[in-house]
Amino acid sequence: MSLQRHQWIKHSHNGSSCVEVMLTDTEVLVRNSRRPEAGTLSFTFAEWASHVEGHRLGVFDLPG
Repeated sequence: MSLQRHQWIKHSHNGSSCVEVMLTDTEVLVRNSRRPEAGTLSFTFAEWASHVEGHRLGVFDLPG
């Protein structure tokens, strides 16, 4: 997924779109696409980079 500044991007997994991500000038925002009014999480670029690296390394994978 390639982030675009100031544009919500939906992430689809198994045909379900439930997470949207937006890059701003100072942070990365995440929200539930089905309930955007429920609030937004914000992450610094360093926090987001750490999350992406953890994802690449399998840190968040469930035990098999």
